[in-house]
Amino acid sequence: MRRLLSIAVLLLAAQRAEAQVAVDVQLTPEGDMLAQQLGITSQELGARMATAINEAYAVTNIDGFIRSFADATAFSMRGLGVDYASDPNSLVLGVGVNLAVAAGDELSESDRPTAGLAANLGFMAGLNLASQGLPRWTIFGNGFYRKGSTSELKGGILSAGLHVQYRLVNPQVDKGVATKALRWTGIDFTGGLELTRWTLGVADDISTDLGVDGTNGSANLVLDSTGTFDLSSTTVTLPVEMSTGIRIALLVSVYVGGALDFTAGKGNLDVNLNGNLVTSDNRNVGTTTITGGGEEEASPFAGRVFVGGQLNLWKLRIYTQLNASPKPLAASFGVGIRGVL
Repeated sequence: MRRLLSIAVLLLAAQRAEAQVAVDVQLTPEGDMLAQQLGITSQELGARMATAINEAYAVTNIDGFIRSFADATAFSMRGLGVDYASDPNSLVLGVGVNLAVAAGDELSESDRPTAGLAANLGFMAGLNLASQGLPRWTIFGNGFYRKGSTSELKGGILSAGLHVQYRLVNPQVDKGVATKALRWTGIDFTGGLELTRWTLGVADDISTDLGVDGTNGSANLVLDSTGTFDLSSTTVTLPVEMSTGIRIALLVSVYVGGALDFTAGKGNLDVNLNGNLVTSDNRNVGTTTITGGGEEEASPFAGRVFVGGQLNLWKLRIYTQLNASPKPLAASFGVGIRGVL
């Protein structure tokens, strides 16, 4: 994760002049001595250090990075709040985890991550309205909030959702042994509202390896930076879904579906970092200041497909689900357990 944060800082420095991002490099006396050793002037060394920062990662799409982070946080909600396979006639309770990744049209071929990554967890509850004379209707609610920190990041995650599912076509009528062996589960239409709010900030130093060349050789440097690095995303999504499936021998359920997701929201990045440039022999040859920020709207529309499987153990359900979108390029994988009462 630290390397991912370093990438974003460097991209801002190189690409977001329109967002009033600035990189300032000041040489120390040790830096002047390094310039002499390399056979170049101090001004040339300072310029090459700035160029090294700008070119440390062969990625130029900072707008896409921020947008991908917003898309990934929104996508981390997919499948956490709805049961597509249990056919409840009363109450459903469950918990699930989801890992989502989103990127631009193309992923980098290098080992440098250029995608947004987000993990989510959600508690859900569903109520079928059969007792109200409306067996085709089921209402689902889900949510999760966590505030805390790790060795590298601090922040919080908030997610909440409300969905309504309507049974367009009822399941295949149970006709004995044949339908117990293989039964079609009908067609469901599901619509809802999903909210995600992520805030992440640096809780540790950011360290990046650099290199500069001179007439008489080259030098390997490490840029150690501290300060403010705040990355956040707020999105609201309206998913519209159709799904169907089969149940095999009462034990396993498999389902597939398609969806259209309409999203409003954006990602934000705010940077104010001070750092030291240190050589491999631990000489402080310069100081840097990186300041600026930017914001990007989340992708407003996505077509999506999903597929899932569920193990039915009496009233306990263990499920897994995969969601995928071709544009924006995004995917999520979730697992969880549910109880059907």
